[in-house]
Amino acid sequence: MELFLSLLHLVCLTSILCGNVSQLVLQLYTRRLRDVTHVQQFLAFFFVINAFVSLGTPWMIVETLVRHWTFGPSACRAYQATAQVGRTILPYIIVALYVVTSMSINPSRKCRIRQSFTSMMFVIIFALLVLFIIIPVIGSSTLIPQIHGNHLPGELYSVMFESFFCVIPFSEEVYTDGVALFVEVIVPLILCTICAIRLKMTTREMTSMMSIDSVNYYLLWISVIHFSTSVWYYFSVETKRWIFDFLPSPMDYRDILCLLPYISSSLTWYPASDMSALWSLHESQNESPESCQSRNSSRHVRLVVPHSTSALEDCGYNHSYHLPLSSQNTCDV
Repeated sequence: MELFLSLLHLVCLTSILCGNVSQLVLQLYTRRLRDVTHVQQFLAFFFVINAFVSLGTPWMIVETLVRHWTFGPSACRAYQATAQVGRTILPYIIVALYVVTSMSINPSRKCRIRQSFTSMMFVIIFALLVLFIIIPVIGSSTLIPQIHGNHLPGELYSVMFESFFCVIPFSEEVYTDGVALFVEVIVPLILCTICAIRLKMTTREMTSMMSIDSVNYYLLWISVIHFSTSVWYYFSVETKRWIFDFLPSPMDYRDILCLLPYISSSLTWYPASDMSALWSLHESQNESPESCQSRNSSRHVRLVVPHSTSALEDCGYNHSYHLPLSSQNTCDV
């Protein structure tokens, strides 16, 4: 069973890295990050965080096989950083995608200014989450020793060894499961629901925005996958044991809870990639003719030269300058 779980971790690691990194490269290659609505930028941030979450997979594979932590305190902090970033930052990136997408439907100049302000507000929110949640979690991560042995009559041990477990005292004392559930699940889930309803109403009012309706569909899939796999982490220990009581004896609820975030990151990149492609198509279709002409003018310039020197002389130029040797007096650059 441990080998099967390790294989699942490897499959998730491969899917996360290949999917998210390839989408980042595709966004850079196709220049989608130049999107003025900031939707592609938040999608790129979503791919980066998904790839960062997968960095904790190697430690989980070893812990699944040996059933205790075999690394030092630095590795413990690094693993908790990858796990906490996924639990804290990813839901608010989904909220940002909902908000920015709903604001980006037929944006006017004033709306674009509002989009920039909203994007800056989300950057501040991400910084506050890192400062007040992620950094304390990383700083408080530590190893707790536990003595194991075969108990014999007379309070003696025939075999005794010491193992370690990577724990977070900050989560047990300050950032409890109830507070984490409110910050990382309830608040972003409510915001996503409100934005999804608003976006759906907008697409009903505008019959030509079929691509936006599809974007709402992909955002819904991302939200369902993420929140359905992350909500189990915040239940009490007794509830977790009762829910996962069907697992065979070598396994317990911690094996499933450690695997679910990687399953989420290995699945959410697919609808996010479809959303990125759809939004790029939507932006290209909604470009104004002036912007297309200004973009094309840098590639093909046609110089027109007057047929006579009278125009040049009127502008103060000397008629001794020679005209191009062309019957049409034109040239392409």
